[in-house]
Amino acid sequence: MTKVEQTDIFSMFDIEDEAVIKLEAAKAAAVKKREEQIEKLRKSNEEKKEAKASTPAAPKKDPFKVLVDTIVRYAGMDLPVTNYFSIEELENGLPTKKKKKDDDGEESAFEAISENALRKKLEDDFPELVANFTQLVYIEKKNIIVPVLSAKKKGMVDCKETSASAEVSSCSKKKKIPFHILADFIVVAKDFSSKFGTEVHADIYIDRDTGTFMLDIPKQVVNPVLCSIDDDNAWLYVEKYGDRNLIKVMEIHSHHVMPAIPSPVDDANERSPILYAIVGRLDKFFPDLIVRTFNKETQKHFNINPSNVFENPVFDDYATYLSDISNVEVE
Repeated sequence: MTKVEQTDIFSMFDIEDEAVIKLEAAKAAAVKKREEQIEKLRKSNEEKKEAKASTPAAPKKDPFKVLVDTIVRYAGMDLPVTNYFSIEELENGLPTKKKKKDDDGEESAFEAISENALRKKLEDDFPELVANFTQLVYIEKKNIIVPVLSAKKKGMVDCKETSASAEVSSCSKKKKIPFHILADFIVVAKDFSSKFGTEVHADIYIDRDTGTFMLDIPKQVVNPVLCSIDDDNAWLYVEKYGDRNLIKVMEIHSHHVMPAIPSPVDDANERSPILYAIVGRLDKFFPDLIVRTFNKETQKHFNINPSNVFENPVFDDYATYLSDISNVEVE
């Protein structure tokens, strides 16, 4: 029999030393970077208490307009505005209820196509682009319009637990969100909870070109009971991700050490048929988690089993399977 020498723990598990070293180095660098960000945030908060912080430059905002050759870029598609309006409407505008008189009698007045007029047309094709939560960002140099589904305020303000239970909706069996995305958010949420005593909000997107998911933490102001997303978030999003084919699939926020129970603020601001998640009781070993969506027809929220949305935690990787279960009888 040939003797096999076991030189180190890496060869025992058929793992390359270099790969493990790189993985550990990358993880250590990520942890260090997060700690530096937390410390920077802490110092920034202290400086704000002593002196008024300087206001950063606002993102460039091109005035909204719709031309005959304008393209709407959304859901991996370039959609000509002529799909939604006639050439005459694009050139002359839409008729209004106001009337104006001229020498020949009365004539309808016209006004340029507004952001909301286009949004209403888009909502027929993309139900998630609802009023009050959708902004259409016009980029003049490219003559394109990018719809952005923007989060607003989230949090535990005026939250009261009720006995009413939400119905469970049927969940799509499409690709699930990797568990590491949820884990990444929980790590961030725990940091803000333990170090600052606040909530925090994030968005989860899927890249239609690569099929991968991405966690993004937008500009926001947070406190112990509220996350307020910056009003310029839509323009900031376009500056950062405008060239990528991203679709928002979930908005997720934490409730600090309080239960993962939707508040009236959450109910009022989660009104699009996408996924919403709340992570609560971050002081527990396993935090609370709820996932839900909004049905536009019934105007109700529906709870969804998180296991239908997220990939399962990899507990199997840590289990030994050495426990004796022969004494258990199943009836």
